Amino acid sequence: MASAFFPLKKWPKKDGQKKAGFATNTVSKMTDNSSFASPGTTINGGVVLTVMTDAANDLSAKYLLKDDGTEAMGRYQTANTLLEGLLLKQCAYVNITSAGDPDKIKSSGFNCSAGVKSKAVIPATPGPAHIAIDGGGSITIGTPKVTGADSYCSVIFIGAVTSVVIVGKHISFPNGGVTIVIPTAGLFETITGLTPGTEVSVTTLAQNAAGKSGFSTVVSKFVS
Repeated sequence: MASAFFPLKKWPKKDGQKKAGFATNTVSKMTDNSSFASPGTTINGGVVLTVMTDAANDLSAKYLLKDDGTEAMGRYQTANTLLEGLLLKQCAYVNITSAGDPDKIKSSGFNCSAGVKSKAVIPATPGPAHIAIDGGGSITIGTPKVTGADSYCSVIFIGAVTSVVIVGKHISFPNGGVTIVIPTAGLFETITGLTPGTEVSVTTLAQNAAGKSGFSTVVSKFVS
């Protein structure tokens, strides 16, 4: 007897970071999975796995900055609605394609039955990032590896920092400047084209399907 498919059980209706993590996890498990479509293939009326990844990354970036004001919150809500719509279509696609096969359902990253419980644990907060000055307006950000992390999110602030506000999983630099968010970063990320003498501040967090850690201690250096 085929397992009952309850893909939206414990659906992260309000927590955007968990929704983005869930989407990234399902895309990862469905990529190159012979039971499902590969990236670049249209599924269920327009959902493409690469589009899902982009939407999850976009929501994750806006989630980190949504406390910046009404406009930022509006952009976050729009991204959140878009991603949820894509996930619902992906869910329908999995439901039809799997024909109730529990192994296929599990391989997609969705829950197979009401009794399935996630064992994923939110990773620990990374140690302070290491900023290597490469010269010529380039820096390389090294994030200490965290057990259980699938990827990292790096937030780079360009400009003099007078204050940093961190509320839960949200961060902002109230004094202005330019903020760069790399939603899905590796252990090493290089930023080029910076003006020598500019102050650069970096903080990172670790993430997996269960969610995101807290932010690491902010580290600052001057570009040479």
